[in-house]
Amino acid sequence: MIARSAYQKLPYLACFLVCVAIDLFFFPATTVFPDEQRFLASATRLAASGEFWVGADRAWEMPGTALFYAPAVWAFGAQGAIIVIRIAQAVLLAAQVALIASIARRVFGKPTVAFVAACVAAFYPFLLFYQGLLLSETLFNTLLLGGVAALFWWRDRGLRFDGAFVLTCLLFAAATYTKATLTILPPLLLAVAAWGAGVTWRRTIAVLVAASCLYAAFMSPWWIRNASVLHAFVPFTTSSAMNLYLGNNRNNPHVGIDWAHDAEPDVVAALNALPDELARQRGYAKAARDYIESNPVTFVRNAALKFLRFWNVVPNATDYRSPFYAIVSIASFGPVLVLALACALRQWRRWRVLAPIYMIIGYFTFIHVVTIASLRYRLPIEPLLIVMAAEPLTAFIAAVRRRMTQGTRMVSHVA
Repeated sequence: MIARSAYQKLPYLACFLVCVAIDLFFFPATTVFPDEQRFLASATRLAASGEFWVGADRAWEMPGTALFYAPAVWAFGAQGAIIVIRIAQAVLLAAQVALIASIARRVFGKPTVAFVAACVAAFYPFLLFYQGLLLSETLFNTLLLGGVAALFWWRDRGLRFDGAFVLTCLLFAAATYTKATLTILPPLLLAVAAWGAGVTWRRTIAVLVAASCLYAAFMSPWWIRNASVLHAFVPFTTSSAMNLYLGNNRNNPHVGIDWAHDAEPDVVAALNALPDELARQRGYAKAARDYIESNPVTFVRNAALKFLRFWNVVPNATDYRSPFYAIVSIASFGPVLVLALACALRQWRRWRVLAPIYMIIGYFTFIHVVTIASLRYRLPIEPLLIVMAAEPLTAFIAAVRRRMTQGTRMVSHVA
C-alpha cells in the first residue's frame, strides 16, 4: 500500500522537478512579457505601500496575483523575487496535477484514470510554460481547480450546507480575486452540480441562493475597498470593457489582440487620456456597444472567427508560429482535445455528472468569443479537458495491455 501510494505521487514530484529545470535553464533571469512587468510592478508597490495600484488605476485588474507576489518582492526585491515566484508557481503546478487527479477520480471513480490524468498534466507543455511566467494564469488555474475539486467533494458528501460547501465558495471567490473572468459563474456551478446530482428544483434554488450569498460575502471586501477609493460600486475590474472594445471595433476585422494594430488609434488615445478609470470603462463599453449594434452581422462573423482562434490547435501569435511551437501544440493539445470529445461521446449518459465541467468550458468559450480570444485565455479549461481525455486514454491503454497479454499467452501456449 505504501509503495502504491508513493507510485501515485510520482507525477507530482516529476512535474515539480521539470518546472524547476525549466525555470532555471529555459527562462531568462528577467521578465519576458509586458504583462509580467505590470504584475511585478503592482506587487512591488503593494509590498512598499500596502495599497494596490495598477499604474495610476485602483481596480484595473483583480489584486490576487499582486498579493501572491508581494511577500517575495518584500523579502527579495523585485529582481530577486522573479526566481522565487517561479519556484512557488512550480509548487502550484504540482498542486494542480494533484487536483486534476482528484477531480478525475471523483468524476470517473477509477484510480487508474486519476493516475493517467496526473501523468498527462505533469508534462503538458502549456502548463509547464506558463508556470514560468509572472502572470495570473498559474495561480488562477490552481484556485479554479481547487474550487472544482471541492465542488465534486461537496457533491459526494451529500450536497449539505457544511464546511465543504463553504470551502467550495471560498476557493471560487479566491479564483475570482485573481482573475475576474469567473464573475457570477461560481454560484451557478454549485446549483448545476446539485441539479446534476438529482435533487429537487426547490433544493437546487436553495443551493443557488445560499451560494450566491456566501460568494457575495467573500467578494465584499473588494467591493467595500472599491467603494472607498472609487466612490462607486465596482464588482470586479475597470478594464473589462477594454477587452470588449478590442474584440469589437472597425479596425479589427481579423479579431486580433494587438492594441497597436487591432484598435482605432483616435478612439484609444481619447479614452486613455481620461484620468478617471470609471469614465474610461464607460467610454470603451459605449464604443463597443455602438459598434456591435451598428454591425450585428459582422459581430456574429467575428464571433465565429474568435471561436476558431480560441480553439486553434496551433499558436495564433506571430512569434510562436514556428514549426517547433506548432508541432508541440498539435502533439499536446490536439490529442487532448480529440480524447476529451471522445469522452463526451463515451460518457453521454453521465452528462449530468460532467455538467459543471461542461459549463466551465462553455462559459469560457462564450466570454472570449464575445470579447477577445487567445490560446492564453483557453489555458484555464485545458486541465479540465485533460480530466476528460484521461478516461478514453485509460480505456485505450487497458485494451492494448489486454491484447499484449493475450498475445503473450498465445505465444506461450504454442511454444
